[in-house]
Amino acid sequence: MSLPRALVVGAAALAVFTTAAPASPVHPDDRPPDAAAAPGRPRDRAPVEPGCAAPGSSAFPIAARLSGGPDAYERGGAPHTWQLELRNTTAVDCRGVHPVAVLADRGRLLQPSDVRLDFYDDAAARWRPVTLERTDEAENVGVFEGRSPDFAGFAVPAHRSVPVRVRLGFTGRAPEGPVTLNVTAVQRRAGDGDWVGESEDYTFGVERSAAREAVPSAGAGRGEDASRTLADTGSQRPLFAIGAAAFALILAGGSLLFGSRKR
Repeated sequence: MSLPRALVVGAAALAVFTTAAPASPVHPDDRPPDAAAAPGRPRDRAPVEPGCAAPGSSAFPIAARLSGGPDAYERGGAPHTWQLELRNTTAVDCRGVHPVAVLADRGRLLQPSDVRLDFYDDAAARWRPVTLERTDEAENVGVFEGRSPDFAGFAVPAHRSVPVRVRLGFTGRAPEGPVTLNVTAVQRRAGDGDWVGESEDYTFGVERSAAREAVPSAGAGRGEDASRTLADTGSQRPLFAIGAAAFALILAGGSLLFGSRKR
């Protein structure tokens, strides 16, 4: 991940985290007696999760891996489901982990409204949508339910993995071409966030629907029907001529027979 993207992801994640669950204002008279002994830690603020990274280690504690995604998505087609694996490489449990998806197309034309991104929350047994925001770098960034007060993030036990099902699709207005998706793991810690993991790039194509391409245009359909009609008419014209001649001979024979009987 390049430095500009790192800054973009960190800023976007921090902006979402700080607005996800704002602390309610505390009146000075309502503070506990020991509030002065703990400045900056009002009692209504959520407890800070312990850090995931091992002390003195520069490696990410969470290894993120994407698997099972297709090579291409159809515009306006059904979404595809694949998997994001969050693996804790340390001996410490890591809680409050929020994946952050970053999508960027080569032409920088992709808009948040063109993307349909969801992830499955096993605890709640339902799909949760991911809200994407466009950045100044023309990238689309979305935190996995960073704005939802009832989703506290993923808890990844020490030396264990947590699979996350992801569902991705594109609208019929999405631009065609290659798109690169990358997932960064951020641990929410009160109103701040720590970058704790990063996945490899997942590159795929957004293509025009094959079903729509197979439907002929109105002009082509009329031309095909007309040519088929002409071919059918041409092949049946000799049969009509033979039938008409045979019918005329039958009439002529009947007239002669009727005349001879009359005489």
